Amino acid sequence: MPPYSHLNITIDLVPLGLMYFKQAKDGKNEAWMYGATMLLMMLGYYIGQFPLLGVKANAIEKHQDIGTAELDEFNRTLDFTILHIDSNVGLLLMITVFIGATLFFLGGIKFIHQKIIKGLITHRSRINWPKMAYGFVVWFALTSIFEFVIYLSSPETFSLNVDWSSFLWLVLICIFILPIQTTLEELIFRSYLMKGIGLLSNTKWIPLILTTLLFGLVHGLNPEIQKYGVVPMQLYYLSAGLLLGIMTIMDDGLELAIGVHWATNLYGAVIVSYEGSVLQTNSIWRVNEVNAWLMAGVLMLSGVIFLLLSKKMFDWGPWSKLTEKIGLESERIQSV
Repeated sequence: MPPYSHLNITIDLVPLGLMYFKQAKDGKNEAWMYGATMLLMMLGYYIGQFPLLGVKANAIEKHQDIGTAELDEFNRTLDFTILHIDSNVGLLLMITVFIGATLFFLGGIKFIHQKIIKGLITHRSRINWPKMAYGFVVWFALTSIFEFVIYLSSPETFSLNVDWSSFLWLVLICIFILPIQTTLEELIFRSYLMKGIGLLSNTKWIPLILTTLLFGLVHGLNPEIQKYGVVPMQLYYLSAGLLLGIMTIMDDGLELAIGVHWATNLYGAVIVSYEGSVLQTNSIWRVNEVNAWLMAGVLMLSGVIFLLLSKKMFDWGPWSKLTEKIGLESERIQSV
């Protein structure tokens, strides 16, 4: 008789690259729970708008020069200076909306689905913070390099935009508050919805495609769409959603996507902003003439480079992981 044969030992053998999706089975996953949690998140988003609406109403009452034309311009551009509101305050108010949505969404995860919140990010024992930092630093570096190349080709389109008296506050907001917005989007699209659709379809490519399309649909409300056209800007957003989904699936976790998304928005708020962007801040530089097709092309090229670097760095294995089936029943070995 082999040693330890009297023990009843059950081991789950789940191939690397599947644990992130397998974890979706934790807690409760009835269909109505997904609808209820998303409705709860939207309720939090609505409540989170109260400070923004209050400040906006106060500005309209206080300043007689804010009329219908100014309000239409604000709604189109989200430029808070039109309402005589400091751009840093405006950015903070915009992020406050996501604080309410985040709290209500996480409440749905914990109390409706009865899941562990950490499980939205990783199946491992702890969140890999260095990997998140890697995603931020590498993506920030790639964005800076391509931006510098564009600057060398057309420096006349760049102008100094920074207000040094309030710049520190902008940096602090983008370091400590902005990640609430970017992380919530990743938790919803590349975790909650991707895993939920994965459970339903038993595939990886279907949730990858659907969450990418949903990501583009949601960002279709951004002012960039009206300013630069639906096709080039949707190409940008769909490419971003696809990139974030691919790195999440290949890395079997959400850390890289969180870091990359944060780097993107922080760069756009602090380093280089552009006319028509949803982030109207006193960034260091401002681009006055934007080629939306070039912007989408740079994103795609940066994404390919990032994926290749990360594949080498983290030994992801074959790209076929993107199309393999999830397998709702894990292989089990039992010795008696």
